[in-house]
Amino acid sequence: MVRVFLRVMGQTLFERITKELASLNSAFPRSHLQGKPINWQLEKINPPFIADHLRHTSQGLPVVLMEADDTRIIDHLWVISHREFIGLTASQNHLNGPAPLIMFLPEDVPTTELLEMPPVVSDWVTRPSMHETVRRIFNSLNRFHRFHAEVTGSKLSLAAESRLLCFGSESVQLTASEVAVAELFLHHFGSVIPLDEILLLFKLSGRSTEGSNIRVTMFQLRFKIEAVTRCQFTLTSAYGEGYVLRHARGPNPDHAYFPLEARQEVAVYNG
Repeated sequence: MVRVFLRVMGQTLFERITKELASLNSAFPRSHLQGKPINWQLEKINPPFIADHLRHTSQGLPVVLMEADDTRIIDHLWVISHREFIGLTASQNHLNGPAPLIMFLPEDVPTTELLEMPPVVSDWVTRPSMHETVRRIFNSLNRFHRFHAEVTGSKLSLAAESRLLCFGSESVQLTASEVAVAELFLHHFGSVIPLDEILLLFKLSGRSTEGSNIRVTMFQLRFKIEAVTRCQFTLTSAYGEGYVLRHARGPNPDHAYFPLEARQEVAVYNG
């Protein structure tokens, strides 16, 4: 069972969600796509908002929903971001980091005041429906790479902000170049990415497009993928056409199949 803790600040919003959760045709699903039951827990929090409201709980996945009457709260959240949020993020790993915070703002808020939100805010909306609220909750949990880990326990994912490649409870640090490449392969898992597209990616990101630089990046990324997944996933060359991220053949989480040697010029899968 997956437990999602909704910490709600704002009387009107709290009452709306309470009523929706009690509804027979509630917008809040009772199970995930994988069939795992979801248990929704509702908790009312009172102002002022503090960083502790974002702390992870070992009993489930927290999400903070904040109702704001105007944009003055944004200034307060900037102060929290500068003073406490960065430290809170650094002190916790990718599976139990700070909870996502979704702000609910009035419809008449000028767009110019919403161009830049504090880092502590993961999403904001203006008077959404309950179905839209639920969608935002799941999107926020997915972006924070906790919901998939809780449900599947073995999803390969990327926390781009912290440059962490995550698999279950394990993670490995990537370089800036490896992050851009890893994101591309994760979005197209199992598909061959042509060399031309990889070359364009390096060019657009301002990285060296020399063949040796690309080969080294691919080799290092392959090494880290196989290390963090214990060779359950691999990045392999596709006969000179490009590279593909896929499941390794005959995965064995306890043993690596072939040693990775630094003298290799390209990331070749020795299947």
